[in-house]
Amino acid sequence: MAATRTIRLLVVEDSPSYRYFIETAFQGHSGEFQWELTVVTDGQMALDYLFAEEKGRGPLPEIMLLDWNLPKVNGSEVLRRMKEHAKLRRIPVIVFSSSEAERDIHEAYDNHANGYITKPDSSKVMETIIEAIERFWIAIAQLPKVAR
Repeated sequence: MAATRTIRLLVVEDSPSYRYFIETAFQGHSGEFQWELTVVTDGQMALDYLFAEEKGRGPLPEIMLLDWNLPKVNGSEVLRRMKEHAKLRRIPVIVFSSSEAERDIHEAYDNHANGYITKPDSSKVMETIIEAIERFWIAIAQLPKVAR
């Protein structure tokens, strides 16, 4: 039996209840891959983590779920600063927001988001989203290698 591949996922989410929802959904997911979640609670923590990791202090995430409406530094600024940096811009960022506002969706893609998903309100829909992320971003797409 082949070893299960572990995927490093950075989750940036300020809502305690939604963080729990995401963590529980990924932990309970029985897909082909294992997920290693790092969870931070605001935009500044996300930038601190990414730039510290980028400087060789540990592995970068292979994919990121980014809430849009964050305290300290909003999702738009996190995304903009990541995509300005040569190494960090390679990390696929999926904006995961409760906002369905067209201006937020446009701004996310203008700042080079790789996807925009409206947060689901049920675990069944969350499981479908995880399966879709896993199927496309991990099983089908070729991701650049990141530092381990």
